[in-house]
Amino acid sequence: MNRIVIIEDHPVLISIYRTRFIAEGFQVDIASDGESGLELIDRIRPNLVVLDLAMPKINGIEVLRRLRGNPLFQTLPVIIFSDSAWQQQAAKEGATVVLSKSTHSPSEVVAAVRKALLTHENQKVDTANTFLAAAAPSSENAIHSFPTEGQVLLVEDHYDIRSAISAALDKSGFRVTGVECHVAAWHQVEEREFDAYLINRVCPDGLGLSLCHELRQLYPQRPIIMYSTAALPISQEQRLHAGASAYLTQAADILNPGRILMELIDESRSTPGHVENKVADLQLTLTT
Repeated sequence: MNRIVIIEDHPVLISIYRTRFIAEGFQVDIASDGESGLELIDRIRPNLVVLDLAMPKINGIEVLRRLRGNPLFQTLPVIIFSDSAWQQQAAKEGATVVLSKSTHSPSEVVAAVRKALLTHENQKVDTANTFLAAAAPSSENAIHSFPTEGQVLLVEDHYDIRSAISAALDKSGFRVTGVECHVAAWHQVEEREFDAYLINRVCPDGLGLSLCHELRQLYPQRPIIMYSTAALPISQEQRLHAGASAYLTQAADILNPGRILMELIDESRSTPGHVENKVADLQLTLTT
């Protein structure tokens, strides 16, 4: 079931559209001002937002700017539903669709929401397929086996990409535990030791920079590789602050990271003072 957030301060419109969207099979959450709307979106990570522009506390234009400035919500479908004079500005700030309250019926709004959701889902599939096709192995880039095995935790929310990376690492002699979000990653860290970590730059429940930084506090010497399937950059300062051993943006490197991982693991094992915090220390760290 798709979950949508409606940010609207008019009680009658709230009642009308909440009832209509629920009847159409959506899960609906309501915020009556821009500030609480941003907090709600950040907390529940909806599939789509319906946003008025003339809002108390934080207006809709500023809400849209903050969403588009956050890597987690840069592609989140946002339907502007307003008669405000800021409609053109909203389109420039990255609104998915701009609709007028005075000229669009509830049925038309629902149709626009369904179309935006379908387009967004198709774009996600196309992006993943393009990424996978760009890194398809050739005879010149055949995966070579490594004699030394290592335990790798892979954090990637897209199933096909996670499967492709896992398969390549398996052929390279690694044992891979793949998870789709940060919460699942911490469950794995609590249960076992890993020789290296491979983290997507963005996951549904957080930024890879944050997870990398937290892992680096626990394991000063372990290889932690971050990557971006959309080739999104981070600064050298950000990478060093988070403690990432490397940052990958090329599809061929991301889908075949075995050689890079092996070099980093060998280097960490040969570094004096390799003994680090054990997983048993994690509970103490998380509760203090």
